[in-house]
Amino acid sequence: MAFALEVENLNKEFHAVKAVDDLSIKLEENKIYGLLGRNGAGKTTFLKLIVSQYVKDSGSIKAFGEETFENENALSKICFVNDEEMFSPYLKVKDIFKMAKLFYKNWDENYKEILLSKFELHENQKYGELSKGNRACVGIILALSSRAEITIYDESYSGLDEVAREIFYDELLKDYSENPRTIIFSTHFISEVNKIFESVIMIDKGKVKLFEDCDELREKSIMLMGEKDKLEEYLKKVNVIHKEEIGGILRAAVFEKLTKDEKNKLKDMGIEVNYLPMEKLFVYMTKGGN
Repeated sequence: MAFALEVENLNKEFHAVKAVDDLSIKLEENKIYGLLGRNGAGKTTFLKLIVSQYVKDSGSIKAFGEETFENENALSKICFVNDEEMFSPYLKVKDIFKMAKLFYKNWDENYKEILLSKFELHENQKYGELSKGNRACVGIILALSSRAEITIYDESYSGLDEVAREIFYDELLKDYSENPRTIIFSTHFISEVNKIFESVIMIDKGKVKLFEDCDELREKSIMLMGEKDKLEEYLKKVNVIHKEEIGGILRAAVFEKLTKDEKNKLKDMGIEVNYLPMEKLFVYMTKGGN
């Protein structure tokens, strides 16, 4: 198995507060990862450490076997875009893309032109004159056109309207099928994009709380509902991440893979068994239960 990114025992503190806490993870080549976490969980710090925008306190970050810190060769294989104002307001859009073309060896100029047309963006405008949505388009066009082996989107599409986000998702999947790469999506639009993910990383308080392939994750994310007296005894045997009672009816979110026989037995008891949406799983896993 080939790894695009290998992170070992990574640590970063700000004012004695741990933003990233002994984090270790390995990401495979040519796979789409969803990175989830509440505000302040450490997601953006983790991503900025990968691309040397922050200096790590300790630990190791390797892209395709090379340490990334101040390593231009390694960093040229990683494209990172976020929802911040990434460029000087006085730069023209065309000059931003010219610089990107020089940095990313796989840059696709023709694809950039196609994307400019699809997002209806004009290159002669200055970055500072653009709306928030169009600034987001600049980052997205840059990331897609870079064809960087590791491409990271840190909420970079949050400024887009619904139509533009759909264009982005369609283009990303189409391009990924033709030009596979490792993609990391940090997002709060979980319900919109979870079908794109192949694996999910959940970060909480600077640590990896969950790292699962999506198919496995969906099988483990279960919502049970039934009469309290019938359901409570069963819940003692499984990993319950949330429960609530309304008028003698108990609803319980369970993070555990149930066998077909277990599901059938529960249904025979009058217990409803449904899959839990990923956005609900995220809330319950990071909220801490009840």
